[in-house]
Amino acid sequence: MTSDDRRPADDPWTPDAPAPGEGAGPARPRRRGLFVAALVIFSIGVVFTIVAALTPFVLGRDAPTILYLGAMFFTPIGFLLGLAYAIMGSRPPKV
Repeated sequence: MTSDDRRPADDPWTPDAPAPGEGAGPARPRRRGLFVAALVIFSIGVVFTIVAALTPFVLGRDAPTILYLGAMFFTPIGFLLGLAYAIMGSRPPKV
């Protein structure tokens, strides 16, 4: 054990020791639903973007408008959901 491992007792960041007989308890699993939703929606937007970019080379004409609209809708929504998940995950749990 090094001196860095010993924290002073008045350190506000030192967690309180559980009372005798009380374990830390099983940790609740984190909810990953928002993360999965963000990942799926963002991926759909990326697929729309790739298809819209490749369509002129494959078909020899402009891509249909629905591909551009799908890319403009799904990609930023997925990004914002991922950002919300990251922000919510950085907060300490409510006690």
